[in-house]
Amino acid sequence: MERKFIWVTVIIMVVLAGATTILLLTQGPSYRGVLYEPPLPAYDFSLTAADGETVALHDFRGQVVLLYFGYTSCPDVCPTTLAEFRQVQAGLGVDAGRVQVIFITVDPERDTAERIQNYISAFDPSFIGLGGDLPALEAAWQAYGVFREVDETTVTAAGYLVTHSTRSYLVAPDGKLFLSYSYGTPADDILHDISLILEKGIGK
Repeated sequence: MERKFIWVTVIIMVVLAGATTILLLTQGPSYRGVLYEPPLPAYDFSLTAADGETVALHDFRGQVVLLYFGYTSCPDVCPTTLAEFRQVQAGLGVDAGRVQVIFITVDPERDTAERIQNYISAFDPSFIGLGGDLPALEAAWQAYGVFREVDETTVTAAGYLVTHSTRSYLVAPDGKLFLSYSYGTPADDILHDISLILEKGIGK
């Protein structure tokens, strides 16, 4: 009787293990960012680079795009996020060229495209900074749910503060909004997700 019970228990464990494996295969890869299900077409902005040329999101089809909205006089969240993106790029090694970081200003009154590029190049020369006229920027802010408000009453080194949302966005190689990240997400988590996307050919 005990032997029969043992065999029944073993069979149940084997069946459960198989079911768990099937479930994991069905669920697919586990991402650490917030997954858009289904992925959404990312807003195809057209903004201005430091050389005066117009840069559009569709220019980067075939690459993963890490998108962040900030400003060059930001005292904390922007430099922290860009430093994490630099870690991500370093961790990608030979795949770094398959990922493009784009920084869009939320402070067009002070941030020229040249100033933005000089700022982000200090983190990584491959990063692209974009500015533009207010209507074009407002359209991009609205499309990505970006909040920004200029505060000239708070004392900072720059003499003002721009309160803004801090979420980062990952656009897949097919131009679809695939993942987003809250401020403070570890660089290793973003690197993990990008590596999965590249490995599995997501958005090709």
